Amino acid sequence: MADSKEIIQKYLQETRYVVLATVDEKEAPAVRTLGSFVTDGLNVYFSTGNTTAKVEQIRANPTVAVLFQHEDQEIKSFVNVTISGSAKELNQDTERNKAIALLSAKSPRFKERAEKGQLEGTALFKIEPHEIKVVDLGKGLGDKAVEVIKL
Repeated sequence: MADSKEIIQKYLQETRYVVLATVDEKEAPAVRTLGSFVTDGLNVYFSTGNTTAKVEQIRANPTVAVLFQHEDQEIKSFVNVTISGSAKELNQDTERNKAIALLSAKSPRFKERAEKGQLEGTALFKIEPHEIKVVDLGKGLGDKAVEVIKL
């Protein structure tokens, strides 16, 4: 994968599911797969139930990481991208409306729920990236394969 942010953004957009990592009350990592997410540039927006453990964890500690990885990759050309940053809960404001529009454009089911006013009980978050780590085994192994971009 090239070093350009445009290529990274395209990779993010083409990822079907992501893995979200949060920190639990014992300061241990907690990971789970997300399907209801969308990217806008290098920012990540996602929705989840308002009473889930991840919401509680993010409210207590907004530091998160999101792993983007395509399925069925060959080892010689394996690529993944990890975005580390801060998750910000979106309340009734312009940013929340933007998240709803972006998620609706990606998911017909989310769009239907939004149009029917069925988003009560849904928490929306924006992850603002601090660092992007790209692993690209097409560049070699070890340090040659890893690129870290500080934002």
